[in-house]
Amino acid sequence: MLRPKLLVIDTNVWVDYLLGIEPFCSDIVKLFQTANERDVSLLYTPTTLKDVFYIVPRQLRREEPSNDPDSSSEVGARTRIAWACVETITSIASAAPQSMAECNLAWMLRHKHSDFENNLVIAAAETCNADYVITYDRQLINRFAPACITPGQATDLLTSL
Repeated sequence: MLRPKLLVIDTNVWVDYLLGIEPFCSDIVKLFQTANERDVSLLYTPTTLKDVFYIVPRQLRREEPSNDPDSSSEVGARTRIAWACVETITSIASAAPQSMAECNLAWMLRHKHSDFENNLVIAAAETCNADYVITYDRQLINRFAPACITPGQATDLLTSL
């Protein structure tokens, strides 16, 4: 078996990484380090940037509510966090293709998996011939095995070959 050279990182992995959610974050950091050491390219889908931009600041807001979450300083802080998240992802990984072709493929996958966003990730991975999609989404792993694996499984695979 050849060592994987191209991994698409699902949105849920990025969110866990950026929020530092354990035990997932440690596995993700280990994967990113191993991928870097083994010259494995990491990809994100462009819709992931949009989702992370929205999800991470709002999750932080829920965890640490201020007296006035709509104050200009709070909104400004959330905006800075959102942009920092986008910058972090784009410094670690490259964009996978996401065009009408991937939308059409995602549409065709709807009978196998009903989540359009997940299907876009699978479509992008297919288009760029990625070796695996890295995710914590159990439904995605079950429906698209063996193409979808967890960060821990990916790290084990990279270190075993």
